[in-house]
Amino acid sequence: MIMENLFPTPIGFFKHEEGITEAQKTFMLDQEQRPNDGNTSSVDRYILKQKKLSNLTTYIEKCVHEYLMATINPKFDVRLRITQSWLNWTTPGQYHHKHAHPNSLISGCYYVNANKETDKIFFYREGYKRIKFPPVEWNSYNSESWWYPVGTGDIILFPSELTHMVQPVGGEDTRVSLAFNTFPVGHVGDEDELTALYLGK
Repeated sequence: MIMENLFPTPIGFFKHEEGITEAQKTFMLDQEQRPNDGNTSSVDRYILKQKKLSNLTTYIEKCVHEYLMATINPKFDVRLRITQSWLNWTTPGQYHHKHAHPNSLISGCYYVNANKETDKIFFYREGYKRIKFPPVEWNSYNSESWWYPVGTGDIILFPSELTHMVQPVGGEDTRVSLAFNTFPVGHVGDEDELTALYLGK
C-alpha cells in the first residue's frame, strides 16, 4: 500500500542556538504576573515590543517568515506581523488549559525555561467522531491528541486554530514560555478571484 499525507497540519520546530542573554532572561522572569487558568501569565501582553528583547523578536520573525513560506507560500507580498505576545509561568503541578488562538493566523511558543525530559506541549484534534475504533497502537492518523517534548531555546509554530494545552508539569523547575500571535500584512487574496484584501502596516 502507498499512503499519502493529505492536508497535513504543519508544526514548525526551530532551535534558537544563540539563546537569550542572562540579562534578557532575568528581565522576562522578573515580569509582573497575573492569574491564568491553571498557571500565571505576564501583565505585559506585548512583551516582544520591549527594546531589551529586540534581537529575540527579530529571530522569531525570521522563523515565522520561514514557516509562512514553507506552508502557505503566498503568491503576493505578504508577511506576518507579531501582534500580542506574553509570558506563561507553569510551576510543577500546574497546567495550562486547553485552548486555541482566535484572531491570529500562526501562533507559537518560545521556551525561556523548559526541560525536554519532563516538559511537553499537547495538541488535539477537535470534532465529533461518529464511529470510534480503539486502536492496537496510536499513530498520527488515529490519535485525538499528540505531544512533543520542549526544551529551553525551542520554538514551536502552529496554525492558531489548533487546540493545545500543557498537562500538569512534572519535575522541579518552573516552565516559562513566551507565546505569540501573528496576523497578515500585505496583499491577501487575488483580485481576479474577487478575494483581494490589502492589509496595510
